[in-house]
Amino acid sequence: MPAAAAAGLLALGPNPALQRVLTFDSLVLGEVNRARSLSQYAGGKGQGVASALKLWGEEEDLALVAHFLGGGAGDFVEADVGARGVEQLIQHVAAPTRTCTTLCRGGEVTELIDPSGAVTEAEIDAALPRCKAVAFCGTAPPGAEELYLRVARRLAAREAECAWTLMVDCYKGIDAVLQTGRVDVLKLNAMEVQQLTGAASVDDAARMLLCDEDAPLKRDGALLAVTDGPRPASLFSCRKAWKLSVPQLQVVNAIGAGDCCTAVFLHSLTKRSPPTSPSDAFAWGLAAGCARCLHELPLLQSDEVLEMRKAITIEESEWEGLA
Repeated sequence: MPAAAAAGLLALGPNPALQRVLTFDSLVLGEVNRARSLSQYAGGKGQGVASALKLWGEEEDLALVAHFLGGGAGDFVEADVGARGVEQLIQHVAAPTRTCTTLCRGGEVTELIDPSGAVTEAEIDAALPRCKAVAFCGTAPPGAEELYLRVARRLAAREAECAWTLMVDCYKGIDAVLQTGRVDVLKLNAMEVQQLTGAASVDDAARMLLCDEDAPLKRDGALLAVTDGPRPASLFSCRKAWKLSVPQLQVVNAIGAGDCCTAVFLHSLTKRSPPTSPSDAFAWGLAAGCARCLHELPLLQSDEVLEMRKAITIEESEWEGLA
């Protein structure tokens, strides 16, 4: 991995979870099923992004997550995230932090997600000078629906101070955030980007987001990154598009693969030296996501990421973007 200047990532992860992984030799709904093993760790998209950065980045890189925590599950998340070397901005709340349960049988994964129950703007403002990039990770919980919008506006207001790279990795309730014109990278999967736009295809969604007269991703250099499971991923700017193949895997557990992709993609965009192209940065993110799938627990091993990167190909694709 090329050397990188020390810099920080602030991940807003307003929906943390106590993640439990139960592994079964067989699983039959409507029957009593005895698990072969149980593991538990701090879950949630922002928590996964910050943790992946600590595993992948340089030792001096700051990984900071802002989240709401409550109850015994919240105490567990706080302790586990802290043990990973991730700094935390915590707002303690009365509602207990949710629990998410993953059921694994062979390569099949079923996820059961509890319903969700504020980090202050002053705390986020104080953290920004230590960071070079900001990621909005996952759907905001009830009572914090405007958190992302407020932070996006703060980034716009302080742009003369520092041009933070803002990546958005969620699709529900983000229309107003996109309309600020402050988003640098929108990273979604194929289903999410079509649901966000109502488009019939990923290409049509990209045109709506990047090229239409009222397109929200008009910021100079803005990108749309779209993953599609084992199928090729897509990357779009307003004038170019790329297809990125991914290797076929024996998946053990894919939960959190997208978070690893977000972390390493954003790290590569903002911190690699010399700077890398957007398509190569996305390829590194995809490699990290693939490597995560090889383990039951959220591990990210550099040698596996490097091997996955070698297996990913990048091809510029036909794209009727802006002339």
